[in-house]
Order: sequence, then structure tokens, then C-alpha cells
Amino acid sequence: MIKYILITICILGTFSCSEEIVYPKPKSYLRIDFPLKKYYNIVDTCYFNFKIPNYAAWEKKFKNHPNCSKTIIFPDFKAEVLCDYIQLDDNVLEISEEFRKMVYEHSFKSSAIIERTFENDLKEVYALTYLVKGNTACNYAFTITDSSKHFFSGQLVFQTQPNYDSLKPSIDFIVKDLEQLVTSFSWIN
Repeated sequence: MIKYILITICILGTFSCSEEIVYPKPKSYLRIDFPLKKYYNIVDTCYFNFKIPNYAAWEKKFKNHPNCSKTIIFPDFKAEVLCDYIQLDDNVLEISEEFRKMVYEHSFKSSAIIERTFENDLKEVYALTYLVKGNTACNYAFTITDSSKHFFSGQLVFQTQPNYDSLKPSIDFIVKDLEQLVTSFSWIN
């Protein structure tokens, strides 16, 4: 009887000590099915209008914010653009510089901040955009003004932990929508 127990233990010991062969996993990429881009006009009771994509919504997310400060929500991407509107009182330089400083507070975590300007003299639309590369809370920001009465700004944030490499395809996709917003922007007098 002891002989059978010893043989069983030896056989189990021999098979349990075998090494498992590990094969490397093939390269894979995150697949994101992006929706088709179709835009619609946001016409609000505020002093401006612009276009956003049909997979986004223009909503008042924060009840304590002014009526013209709303959020563009991209639910499929878990992303939002927090928008603020300010009526100017000869303080465009002060407000612009304050926003610029806020964007550059991300510079300690970013690998680059790329600024671009957009101008439309006919519509009196002057915009400055910031593309922020790296693991930061805000990956894109913009300001739009007429230089005298109105100031509109937005910041793109994702409702997830910042991981620039993973978010980059979505950031690039949404940035095109925000550039469409900037180029289609006009003031309502």
C-alpha cells in the first residue's frame, strides 16, 4: 500500500514540476470605431453660435455657472469641453493672460504645448488654441474673442486618468471637431 502511495506521489511530482511554455503575445492596437463627422449649429440665447458634431451635446452641466457657460459632452469618448463666456469690460488682455497662465500650468507634465491662431476679421473672431501633449488633465484649450465685448473659452478634459498614448487617437479626433467649432464661430449682435 505504501508502495502505491509513493509511486503516485512520484508521478504527480513529476507532472507538477513541468514548466509552462509562455509564448509572446502578438502586437495589438486599440481599435476605436469613430463616428462619421456631421455638424449642426448651436444657436443659443447667448452672444455666439458655432458648430459641433452630431455625437456631442451642448448642455448646462453646472447649475451655479452663468447661463452662457455650458459644456460640450462627448459621451462615447468620456470627454467634455468646459466652456465659459465672459462679457468684457476693457479687460481682454488680463483675461487672456489669466487663461494662458492656466494652460501653461500643465507644462510641468506636458511634453509640448503648441499654440495656433485663427483670425476672421469679417466676423471679428480672433482665436488662440493650445494643443497640450502629455499626461495632463487638459489636452486642448482655446479662447475666442472679438477684442472688445466678448470672450469665450473651452478646455478639453477626459473623464479618465490621463494616459496620453492611449487617448491620443481620441484627442486627435475631437481636436478636429474643436477646430471646426473655432472656424465656424460667430458673434451674435
